[in-house]
Amino acid sequence: MAPRILLQPGQIWSPASPALRSRHILDLPEGMIAYVQLSATGVKEEYIVTQSLFRRWIRETDAIISKTEETKVSPAIELSKKIVTLRKAFGMSQEDLAQALALSRSAIAAMETGRTSSVKKHLPKLADIFQVPIALFLNGMADQPVEITLSSDEMTLINLYRSLKPERKIAAQRYIERQSYK
Repeated sequence: MAPRILLQPGQIWSPASPALRSRHILDLPEGMIAYVQLSATGVKEEYIVTQSLFRRWIRETDAIISKTEETKVSPAIELSKKIVTLRKAFGMSQEDLAQALALSRSAIAAMETGRTSSVKKHLPKLADIFQVPIALFLNGMADQPVEITLSSDEMTLINLYRSLKPERKIAAQRYIERQSYK
């Protein structure tokens, strides 16, 4: 069995053959890998594939890490992650979201993988659907330090909340809001 290849954002993988192009890893969204490679004309092309497919490319081309650099995740990938997280938190399928936006399911899939630039025109409708401000898609969620005295059961709840995945955090917040209105 081949050794496990550790993939990280910022890695630049270069194949043994100089005729093949290097791949620069941008992000690792949920079992996938987002990377760029330069085309023959020098244009950067972005791709999203499964991690297993990327690892197979490494083995087949005898690629090695030629460089590692600090990298920021592309804004398109960040936006797509937020859409996926919110859709899952609301228990929606891609088909459900497609119907709500009057788009095809494949358009939603392209939106969720960062393969389309038309997402911004749908932000107001997405904000309505997910009951969040548009700024959430553009800036993300804000973390602000707060000083407060907590009981032990409140501290337990906070620790449990912090261990949740983002989509589960949103679902928990929605549940608590519904319970507080009863």
